[in-house]
Amino acid sequence: MARRRASTFGSTRLLTIIGNNSQVVPTVGLLVGGNISVVVYTDDTHIEEALAPYTGVSVFPIDSSYAEPPPDLPDSAYILCVNQDVLAKQIRSWLPNTFAIFHASSEHKGRTAANGFLTLTTSPTNNRKQLLRRLSTLRRVDKITDMVRHAEFPLIIMYSDPDPDAIGAALGLAAIMRSTGAQPLIRYTGEVRRYQNKLMLNYLKEPIERLRTNELEAADVVAVVDAQPGFWKENPPNAHIVIDHHPVREPCKAAYSDLRDHYGSTSTILIEYLIEAGMPIRRKLATALLYGTMTDTAELSRNTSSADIKAYDQVHHKADHYFLSRLAKSVVPMNMLDQISWGINHRVVFRDMMLIHFGEIETPDLLVQVADSMLLTCGINWVVCAGKVDDRLIVVFRGDGHRQDVGSRARSAFGKIGSAGGHRTMGRAEIPLNGEHVDTTVELLVHNLFKRMAEKRREKFIRILRNHLHGRGPSAPVEVTTK
Repeated sequence: MARRRASTFGSTRLLTIIGNNSQVVPTVGLLVGGNISVVVYTDDTHIEEALAPYTGVSVFPIDSSYAEPPPDLPDSAYILCVNQDVLAKQIRSWLPNTFAIFHASSEHKGRTAANGFLTLTTSPTNNRKQLLRRLSTLRRVDKITDMVRHAEFPLIIMYSDPDPDAIGAALGLAAIMRSTGAQPLIRYTGEVRRYQNKLMLNYLKEPIERLRTNELEAADVVAVVDAQPGFWKENPPNAHIVIDHHPVREPCKAAYSDLRDHYGSTSTILIEYLIEAGMPIRRKLATALLYGTMTDTAELSRNTSSADIKAYDQVHHKADHYFLSRLAKSVVPMNMLDQISWGINHRVVFRDMMLIHFGEIETPDLLVQVADSMLLTCGINWVVCAGKVDDRLIVVFRGDGHRQDVGSRARSAFGKIGSAGGHRTMGRAEIPLNGEHVDTTVELLVHNLFKRMAEKRREKFIRILRNHLHGRGPSAPVEVTTK
């Protein structure tokens, strides 16, 4: 056996191919033309003849046993084009010590490179799978564009108070529709309350507004993004297009639906559509899509799939990071600080859960802010924050995703009396109160959240929470002015 020598691996413009399988000629074809010199050692005369027309390629014979290194073997990266793993390892035994050794075996039965070798390129099998996925995405884009091509009044709807993911997805879908000449309206059915979302809408300068009277009835194509018609307990929209990443509430009757609960955001789905269709993603659209993906996946740390990571990477360099930095520094409005402090001081802890009832509040964003923050507490694995907003009880769930599936808990507790659902790490419920006093929400919350808890313990929870609500609430912020 020849003694292995150290490799200087001096040139990245020289590659050595050793072997005799069907991958030799395609590999040479991949390399030539890029100012790369190729040296080929093979025992197959047919391969030698096939490579004769290629310039910059030197072909030398080698013994068919491949037991000994050829004379003057260059220091370079090496590509072993042999089918047998044993033969590949035998050749490796006399190659210089280098990590740059690739194995290109013939494709059969899904084979890849042998253990301990690098793979030169994506296998044809993986290339075919990737192509089929792209074709599937393009068929989806074609169906959407066919549905709106002749529409006179297409409408994109976001549920209630739209979050960044809904805004990004709506803009992404609008871009696809506009490619056909359609001019869709983008509307939400609630009220934008969160400060960052208001900043985003102001930055985008898009006519995104609250749904007006008769707009839904006038629309000839209705699309729902980042939600499903079942989210609306009263007068759900008759949607033709539904694109969402939340768990399915009920069977979707839309002519086109793309529901992917294994994705971390709906914006990810729209990024896939735009990228695969080769549509331009301008700076503001990229910023909205990236922010939507970032917020719903908590910077790729929550409910994140490989598709979310890929989508994030595809739009990251296009986005306005100065504006995103501004959003990151504007998380908590000044007038919310005292409410947050009150909630922390009136928390109720039971085992690994923290429960806070804020009583009557102006915006459910308070619940989101506190739930996210309290989940950082040592020993707390899930958090429930509740509050009465207008005539609804809003309950926000956050969990670590390990010991609790809070989305399932939300559905189990409140799915029969309101709109409820979510993922393993985040959930939400909205229960109509029909004019009931805030005191009744305490019993409603405790009895539905802790159905298996002993009655005496539930009564204790209710007494504690009611005492909190009847006590002194958060005071108005004191501002110091100068004259």
